[in-house]
Amino acid sequence: MFVGHFAIAFLLIFLFPQVPVWVPLVGVSFPDLLWGVLILLGKEEVSVSKDSPLQRSIVFKKYPYSHSFVLTGGISIIAGGLLSVVLGSLITLPVFVLASSSHWLLDTVVHLADLPVLGFDGDRKVGFGLWKWGRVAFLAELVLYVLFAVVFVKTSELLPVVAVGVLFHGINANSFLGLSRKNPFGSPRTYASVALVGFGVMSTILLLVL
Repeated sequence: MFVGHFAIAFLLIFLFPQVPVWVPLVGVSFPDLLWGVLILLGKEEVSVSKDSPLQRSIVFKKYPYSHSFVLTGGISIIAGGLLSVVLGSLITLPVFVLASSSHWLLDTVVHLADLPVLGFDGDRKVGFGLWKWGRVAFLAELVLYVLFAVVFVKTSELLPVVAVGVLFHGINANSFLGLSRKNPFGSPRTYASVALVGFGVMSTILLLVL
């Protein structure tokens, strides 16, 4: 999931207006930003098929630090705590942790059964596998984003927020719909770099809009 994660950021920005907007935006992106860095450092593992662009063809072999409910939650508590100290705001910690935890919960809907719960060897892995039905997953993620934007984003900001989501979701359409025969990002490092750029750029644009 990509743009759908930002739906939760809209909710948290609405509920906690005293927290800087960038905190929920970075929070919902945190697991994938961490994942991208750890893949580039060789600390987590993913297998990307060169012959299929579909998200369901990606095999997430090892990502306990970035995508387990418990271990990633612990890391987000540390990151959120540091942000709270820097900003001098206690509420920053729970908001950041909620944002980061929502990433794992939403990912369980779309991922195959590859998401670790605890983050340790022999751990149980979960995932309902909506990615198996690419068109349904594509539509569901777009509806989630737009619905939360309509409900929680200010009217004056709604049009550009929706436009940003539709644009980035369209850019990511190949991973749902298989529009190309080959995967344009056919290596783990390239895929991780694209994830970092995607979340980073979309977060920055939304920060400018909201």
